[in-house]
Amino acid sequence: MADRFRSAVDTKASERFTREVLQELGNMLLRRTKRKTPVDTGQLRRGWFITKVRRRGDVFEIEIYNNTAYAPWVENGHRVVKSGNTVGWSEGFFMMRLSLMEIERLAPEVIGKRSRQFVRRLLEGGVAHD
Repeated sequence: MADRFRSAVDTKASERFTREVLQELGNMLLRRTKRKTPVDTGQLRRGWFITKVRRRGDVFEIEIYNNTAYAPWVENGHRVVKSGNTVGWSEGFFMMRLSLMEIERLAPEVIGKRSRQFVRRLLEGGVAHD
C-alpha cells in the first residue's frame, strides 16, 4: 500500500485530484451564479465563463468571470442618476457573492466525497499509473 501511495504522488495523481475537485467546485459556482443572474435581454446571463484550472507554483486557480460591461453594477448595486443628479440606489443582486458563499458551505462535502473516491482508487491500484 505504501508503494501505491508513493506511486500516486510520483505520477501526479494528487495534482489531477486537485484539478478535478477545483473544476467541479468551479462548475457548481458557475451554474449557481448563472441561475441567480437576472434576465432582461439574457446578455448578462450568457456572459458568464469559466477558465480551465491553472497551476502557478503550489497554487491552483480557476476563474469565473463576466465581461459584460454592466456586470459589476448588477452584482454590487449602483446609483440611479437622472439628468446628472443621483435620485436613488439600485440594490445589487449579489449573484456571484451569494453563490460563492453557498459553494464555500458545500466544498467540504464535495472534497470529502472526492477524497474517499481517490483513496479507494488508490487502494485498488487504479491511480498508480495515471
